[in-house]
Amino acid sequence: MGRVNSAQTSTDTPHVVICTTGGTITASTAAGGVVVAGDSGGATESMLAQLRAVLPGSVRVSARAVLDADSSTFGPAEWDVLVDAVADVLTDPGVSGVVVAHGTDSLEETAIALDLHHHDSRPVAITGAQRPADHPEPDGPANLLDAVLLAADPVSRDLGVLVVVGRAILQARGVRKWHTTETVAFARNAPDHPVEGLPAELERPTLSGRARFSDVRVDVVACPPGSDAVALRACVAAGARGLVLEGSGSGNLPPLVAEAVAELADSRPDIVVAVGTRVPRGEATATYGGLGGGAELAGRGALSCGYLRSGQARVLLAALLSRANAGTGAEAAAADEVRRHWPRYHLYS
Repeated sequence: MGRVNSAQTSTDTPHVVICTTGGTITASTAAGGVVVAGDSGGATESMLAQLRAVLPGSVRVSARAVLDADSSTFGPAEWDVLVDAVADVLTDPGVSGVVVAHGTDSLEETAIALDLHHHDSRPVAITGAQRPADHPEPDGPANLLDAVLLAADPVSRDLGVLVVVGRAILQARGVRKWHTTETVAFARNAPDHPVEGLPAELERPTLSGRARFSDVRVDVVACPPGSDAVALRACVAAGARGLVLEGSGSGNLPPLVAEAVAELADSRPDIVVAVGTRVPRGEATATYGGLGGGAELAGRGALSCGYLRSGQARVLLAALLSRANAGTGAEAAAADEVRRHWPRYHLYS
């Protein structure tokens, strides 16, 4: 992990630390128009120099290099690195907030991984870009400026991890990349009305301790209409402790997949199955009966992903399995513990 850069815009507070990870925000364009993600040709230093030139004098920034790659290459190991890095930055009481500059491909997974661990009241903003740094009209500089200003603003405290891209500010849970190229790249899947109790923005339970994503395998299996259970069985054979099945409608599965889920419920109670939907918006629910219907699946112990889509549901399931000490010889008990605790983390349940 890189050291904190001592360069700053002012000696006054607030102080925002930017954790850089590569991605399109510092990418360059090679021959043939191929975009090469990561910090090439001093793009990070150039980006920070531009930022310092336009920031208010009252805001200081420093930078820490954490990773340097295309975020499509990120997975459980990188989520662990980033959770540790942000936690380490926040051990400094002089830090007012954190910004994570990240590629957009896997930003939604990193956002929820961070948010599940973020007990601190100080804001963490995660941002990125859709256009490389050398584009004639790059979007990265504006996104980074917005993220830093938000992280420096006391009004952002106690809201957890915030995704700041394309002038939009979105809370981490339920967020997903919704467009491959547009600068307004992210949207949030959430109910249109407030939930009972606390305001929706405060309904973000965090983990009681540190999850290690690298310690547990959770796979996502696409289950379009008419599909069989070959992919599901392959994931089980590969050692998956959890499965997120991406069904259709409100969370329904094809008959052959549903039969495999029923078999797992009887023969492998140590494997946790969560069912979501390929539909972009709305909630996956245990509504329909019959083989593969959400209600029938729930009766067999399958969990519903609610408003989370498969990417974030995978991160949540891995975190809960890790916290339940899966892999210690008591896998079935750990799986039962995850099933008991899942409703607490079920978005807007």
